[in-house]
Amino acid sequence: MSDAIRQSTAPQANVEIPGLYMWRGHGIVLLGEFSDGRWILARGWVTGDALEHIRRWSFAAPGPFAGQVRRLVTEASSDQISGRNESDRALAWISTVNATA
Repeated sequence: MSDAIRQSTAPQANVEIPGLYMWRGHGIVLLGEFSDGRWILARGWVTGDALEHIRRWSFAAPGPFAGQVRRLVTEASSDQISGRNESDRALAWISTVNATA
C-alpha cells in the first residue's frame, strides 16, 4: 500500500535516535535536529523508497519549530488534533535535547 494512502499519524518505527526528531505519515517525512544553535526541520514527500521535494526550515527558538510541525502534520493529515499531538511530541523531544545539551 502506498504511504500516500495509508492513514497513519503515529511514528512508523519504535526506534528513537537521540538528537533526531522523526515523524512519517500521509505521504511525508519530517526530520528535525538541533544544530549550531538552530532548530532545523525538513519535510520530504515519500516516493517509493526515496524522498522528493525536500524543504528545510531553520528556527532560532523551539516554539516556532513545534508550531511548524503542527502545521505540516495538520496539513498532511487534515486533522488538527493529530497536528497538536505531534507538536506536543516535538516539544517533548526538544526538552530531551535541551536536557542533554
